[in-house]
Amino acid sequence: MESTAGPRKRQQAASGSGSVAPHLPEELVRNILLYLPSRSIHRCRAVCKDWLRIVSDREFAVDHHRLQPTLPLASFLRGAASTKAETETETSPVDCCVDAFDLGAAGSFRPVVRFTDKEEQCGAGAGGFHILGSCDGLLLISFEDHFYVCNPATRQWTCLPTPLRASWFAGFYRHDPTGEYRALFYRDQWPGEDYYIMVPDSRRGRGIGLPAEKDGYKFRGQPYGPPVLLRGNLHWMPRQTEGYGILAFNTTTEVLTVMCPPVVREHMSLVAVGDELAMVSCGNNVTMVELWLLKDYENEIWVCMHRIRLPAVKVSTFSFDELWRMFFMSEEGVVIVTPEQKLVHYDMNGTLLESFPCDNGRHLKIAPYTFKESLVRHAFFEIQDCNAGDHEDEPEPPPFFQGL
Repeated sequence: MESTAGPRKRQQAASGSGSVAPHLPEELVRNILLYLPSRSIHRCRAVCKDWLRIVSDREFAVDHHRLQPTLPLASFLRGAASTKAETETETSPVDCCVDAFDLGAAGSFRPVVRFTDKEEQCGAGAGGFHILGSCDGLLLISFEDHFYVCNPATRQWTCLPTPLRASWFAGFYRHDPTGEYRALFYRDQWPGEDYYIMVPDSRRGRGIGLPAEKDGYKFRGQPYGPPVLLRGNLHWMPRQTEGYGILAFNTTTEVLTVMCPPVVREHMSLVAVGDELAMVSCGNNVTMVELWLLKDYENEIWVCMHRIRLPAVKVSTFSFDELWRMFFMSEEGVVIVTPEQKLVHYDMNGTLLESFPCDNGRHLKIAPYTFKESLVRHAFFEIQDCNAGDHEDEPEPPPFFQGL
């Protein structure tokens, strides 16, 4: 039944306690806000003082991060030139975009990174834009020969120290004993090859040597492919030159070890499925995809949970990408990037569920990392804000938050 009160009386009743919805208990409001994406949380800060107080609390940020979905990332270019001649022009502007896509919400997208720059810097060339790691809502990004740690949800950033010469990035992780976020690099230069660690809020680096030999495995050289962070360990894909062993790095003890893969295929990639390490494997034609789960982590016992036979479909490939970056697999099915620049989603039975384009983009690919939003603010970002401009050699703020 509609209220017979006039507009002024209804307005006074709604604003009597200074809150937009005084009839809703604060705990209920908090629980609703916890499930919203970070962009909506920022808008809710302006609703009223009560909501601002709720979302500004650190415990709210921690709980919000815990309840956010872990989503795969898709990167693409937008606004590229229409002809090859124009594309090769240095002044041709291109939007570089990274979105998180949610298969559970009918293929909805969440913008994560946006910036406009010359096309060659958005690509895979030296000095170009690369996502190198994802951990606790933070992204490690390289751009113009600098390494940035960024939080897209809070728009904060800081820089890693300049890596040593002849170094390759290996992994990004949180060191639980200290709470520091650290980056692992591999160096191949005199006085000898080794791995070393760098911390965003300091200038120091520390060498940790090489992994010990195990069962004939001799790991020499940089790790193959992006790592998967799970159970406090970074895991890298097997590589033929190392006897197809999985290299693992304990982020607490910071010791490198070796694990055995379940099978050897032409294409293998490691992923996290819930709290279990998994490996996706397939042949060159990507018509049969397997999902293996490491059910017993300590004893390294793998189980093949799914074998999905897919219809004959062309998979998008680029000269600068490995084939497995063109598809993503989880318990929600398989997502493939087609030459028509669409994401095609199949269920575990190989049945087509949906097909959706990615905002009129090109060079669409699935990034080898997942992302989980976080509103938690970290001390090393605050130090960066306070010291901005103190050093002439410091890089300019990164452009990664344009258009968000």
